[in-house]
Amino acid sequence: MSWISVKDKYPEEGEGVWYYFEHTGVSRGEYYGREGCYEGYVDGDGNDMSMGCKLPDCGYIKGCKGIPYFGGERGFLGGDVTHWIKDTGQEEAPERPEII
Repeated sequence: MSWISVKDKYPEEGEGVWYYFEHTGVSRGEYYGREGCYEGYVDGDGNDMSMGCKLPDCGYIKGCKGIPYFGGERGFLGGDVTHWIKDTGQEEAPERPEII
């Protein structure tokens, strides 16, 4: 089994995976799915913090279907994961993906 780029495919929501982000390395957890684009989100100071769907070139998916979240015991990442691989119950973490 080899690493899958999120540019090619995302796991099924709730699927157990190992996921990779260059600043945190390989982590074990699951794919939580996508959350909305935060339209209408206003922070505590009243600033409009909306994002995603307002952007004409939304980088997540054409038509902006939300930010993909992965998470586990070490916390969660939204939009940062670059690669994932299915968790088959292996004890040791897989080697990090080879990024070309």
